Amino acid sequence: MAHNELGHDAVKVKDYDGKVVTECPLYPGTTCRDHVDAAVDVDSTRDENLVAVPFIELCPNSWLVPPTGAPVRIAESDQFSPAKIKAQVKALRKDWGPVLPVATFGQIVNALGQAEAATDEDAWGKALQALAGVARFAPKPHAALKALVAARMAQIDEPVGWALEEIDEGSEPLVERRKAMQALRKQVDVAVYEKRLPALKAIDAWLGEHAKPAR
Repeated sequence: MAHNELGHDAVKVKDYDGKVVTECPLYPGTTCRDHVDAAVDVDSTRDENLVAVPFIELCPNSWLVPPTGAPVRIAESDQFSPAKIKAQVKALRKDWGPVLPVATFGQIVNALGQAEAATDEDAWGKALQALAGVARFAPKPHAALKALVAARMAQIDEPVGWALEEIDEGSEPLVERRKAMQALRKQVDVAVYEKRLPALKAIDAWLGEHAKPAR
């Protein structure tokens, strides 16, 4: 979207009232300063998960954003031709795997949202169950979806590790800490795409090290 305000000069044109005004040659109707300010606002509020599309001094310019997150440009000569755009999408989809039905996509988005909300509340078991739902909706996911789920699991794994350390370093009697660790294990023992949190191994190691003595 943005352009370098030093890369070109503004131009003077007449507006609808015949008044001479200064505007951006790339984005008529705005000044270069207005456009740069808008670009700064977009960049400063950009969500970390949004894809950054490269800048090209062409207005308009069109892009496809595939699951890989790597934008693919639609040629200037093709961007006003639905048939050519469809052909480019069809060619890209050869490497994307099975197409998800619209309803399934909505279920996946909903499950990811539930997982994120549960993670924010430290409800790790609930978050993992939601991610397991993604695996049910898309049993053969694209690599990009698998990577997204793995990233969400990593976000859960970190605070679970902190909880483990808190129990380990607690001042409560060992029998109480064992119960707390067992409860933590039960909560996070959820498989997502046949994988479990790395912290689960650490929990099992702790429980093995602090096993209840045999009588």
